[in-house]
Amino acid sequence: MSIKADRVFNNAKVYSVSMDGKETRAQAVAVKDGKIVFVGTDEQAGKWIGPDTEVCDCHGGSLLPGFGDAHMHFSISVRRFGVVDLNSIVSDYSKTTPDEVIEIIRKRVKDFAEIHPDAAVIHGSGWDRAWFTGALQGIARPFTRHDIDAVVPDKPVVLDSFCGHVCLLNSKALELAGVTKDYPDPQGLIRKDKDGNPDGYIQEPVMIAPICEAIPGFQFSDEEFKNGMLDAQKLFISRGYTLVADCMKTDAAYKALMELAEGDRLRMRVRGVFNCNNATAKKDLEYAVANRNKFNCDDVMGIDTVKYFVDGNLAMCEPYAPEYCKKAGIPEDYRDPLLWKEEDLMKSMEDFQKAGFNIHVHAMGDYGLKYTVDCMENAQRKYNKDGKLRNIIAHCSYVKDEDKKRMGDNHIIASIQPEWESENGESGSELARMLGVERHRRTYPNKSLVDAGVVCAYGSDFTVGLPDALAGIQTALTRRICQTNVLYEAYKNTKPYMPEECVTLKEAIKAHTINTAYQFHLENITGSIETGKSAELVLLNKDIEAVPTEEICLIKVVETVFKGETVFKAEP
Repeated sequence: MSIKADRVFNNAKVYSVSMDGKETRAQAVAVKDGKIVFVGTDEQAGKWIGPDTEVCDCHGGSLLPGFGDAHMHFSISVRRFGVVDLNSIVSDYSKTTPDEVIEIIRKRVKDFAEIHPDAAVIHGSGWDRAWFTGALQGIARPFTRHDIDAVVPDKPVVLDSFCGHVCLLNSKALELAGVTKDYPDPQGLIRKDKDGNPDGYIQEPVMIAPICEAIPGFQFSDEEFKNGMLDAQKLFISRGYTLVADCMKTDAAYKALMELAEGDRLRMRVRGVFNCNNATAKKDLEYAVANRNKFNCDDVMGIDTVKYFVDGNLAMCEPYAPEYCKKAGIPEDYRDPLLWKEEDLMKSMEDFQKAGFNIHVHAMGDYGLKYTVDCMENAQRKYNKDGKLRNIIAHCSYVKDEDKKRMGDNHIIASIQPEWESENGESGSELARMLGVERHRRTYPNKSLVDAGVVCAYGSDFTVGLPDALAGIQTALTRRICQTNVLYEAYKNTKPYMPEECVTLKEAIKAHTINTAYQFHLENITGSIETGKSAELVLLNKDIEAVPTEEICLIKVVETVFKGETVFKAEP
């Protein structure tokens, strides 16, 4: 053979799954000009080795396709890495009180403000609203602006919750944003105190964004955005990722993201979204159509999808648990409303589907999901009969059996977060209180979606959580908390709920590789180890098919390869 490979990976446990479910097992992979040119045995691979070929001994470790993250927030990574870190404050929900949590938050905010005296705004992220609604020792205690005013009264402070659906502003931030008791709030997303004044607790991006953007100096700089994204990229590629879905577009963040892409500084594929909200639906459509190709850069960066928030918390078919409604002071028939008028959502999805965009929806409650399927079914019937567009529902926390079937029948992708499937402090307390134990036990389906013919694509929901495909795969197989989780010691003996929803290793790897590529119409380019595809690979230090299931999360990433080039290599 005259043509020789640039690189040959041998002595490996090559494993890959294609879209049709065909498994590939081999010993070696050869790469030429960034493409896979051979998959087979070590002996056969010898024919591809020349004097200039780099030979990589995999020492019997698994060689998999690079991992994909089907739902995350890459462009706003600065909110995780360049701010007051309020993540993982609570390690045991039975031993901490809300007042103790607030003292920790105060100290971290105060320390950050002292270290950054020139900051126009003190940013923070990572706190959990469940800490203040009764999840900690059953104590409900509101988190308000006054808690932060006590340590930083003269400078605006903006603290994002870990989930991104709630934000806490101190009094100075509210003042500078012009938020008073008369501020327009048709959906009731600004919490008020007994006198009708905003208490600092703001819900949902549709309300949070305009308020925060009105605060002078709130916006991060280009360099801050870029540094945050580069920090996130370093983390993702160190964990074997080569493809991510950014699901939260802002103009400033995407300007910085495009500068990284055009400057050849991205070492993984990024697929973004346009946003669509009820109040601005017509303008959002016009913007997306006018800027359809503005955010494309070679085959590394691109947008062909629109993102909706259909519900914020959990829009359910049946009311919340009676005791929860009573304690929370909400109507006994409370189900949590959609963030859209139903007729507007139906029409908007029709318009975007007609314009040729994929639709990506945040829906967590069973009613939010049911109505999303109604809208997608309608839009697809009218404008996507050939099935070329790919519609996605992210999170799928509660799904009725009939809607699982409809998702499968209509080829709607489920973008799910497997690490959420383990029983832990938040899910074992707050959600159980909110919905009742029986309904809570039906949360986060997985296997039943696969069995209904739904393509499941796994994601981390970063910056909500940190990316860890191996922990996600293990959790999907066991529905138990992993050793690498900060809550492990407190919940390691908790029995899994819905063990019948455990998937197989094949199904989990497929969901983190080729299915994620499929979500972005990239299944012919990446996502599996096949000749002709881009060489996007992750090398592990062990054989993932041979280690005990409970130790998958402990496997280490040795090397990550993007377009044939090593973008991460672990220290020896």
